[in-house]
Amino acid sequence: MMESNKQEKLEQLFREMSNCKNCCHLVKKNGKDCSLINIYQEPEFYQNIPSIWTDWYRRVDADIMIIGQDWGPYEEMKKFHDQYLLDKTPNHWNYLIEEEKSMTKKMLTKYLMESSKGTNHEMKESDMNHIYVTNAIMCARKGNHYRGDNIQLKESTIGCSRFLKRQIEIVNPKIIVTLGYYPLLSLSHIFHFKIEDNLTKTIEKMPEIQVQNYRIIPLYHPTAQVNKERQIAQYERIWKS
Repeated sequence: MMESNKQEKLEQLFREMSNCKNCCHLVKKNGKDCSLINIYQEPEFYQNIPSIWTDWYRRVDADIMIIGQDWGPYEEMKKFHDQYLLDKTPNHWNYLIEEEKSMTKKMLTKYLMESSKGTNHEMKESDMNHIYVTNAIMCARKGNHYRGDNIQLKESTIGCSRFLKRQIEIVNPKIIVTLGYYPLLSLSHIFHFKIEDNLTKTIEKMPEIQVQNYRIIPLYHPTAQVNKERQIAQYERIWKS
């Protein structure tokens, strides 16, 4: 499939996603607002957020797809969007991506590079630009910060799984990497395989999962309290042929 065709299919998918309201009215039993913000209603917004997590259009022919949990707070996305609009040049875009890098993104890049050393796929930091990065939950959180009580993880993950499935079909990566439990839960729902009730048990039982033409490598979250050796051991699986 030609890259331009993939991009057209992806943009059509985002247009469909703009009409989704599944998670826009969620509340918990205690009355706390857990609703999400659909960022796809305005193409000018979602196409202009400098981040390794939202730079879809340059990566549709990627061999590796990384799936995180969710985009994070809407206000953070809006801040970088507004800064980019002040200077819509490639240099400013790249500068803002560097500014935006969180500890998660720094550790993810570090583990990918370290795990690839001595293989035929040794990575440089710039190679991150060739990895398609997305999330199990496609909308953004309300508020300014990550909080455990402002999102219904399981419900929103399952609700978004049909959109993640379409992204996988469009990009058609060779390897799918999941960061943490909920992205793997989404894939188990999409491809109908069973996982354990926590990530550690799942990785111990199924360190790699083959479904259709995809190799799925479940990873601990890069900032999880898991020692480096266990982290790297899973990342190394990415580079095995």
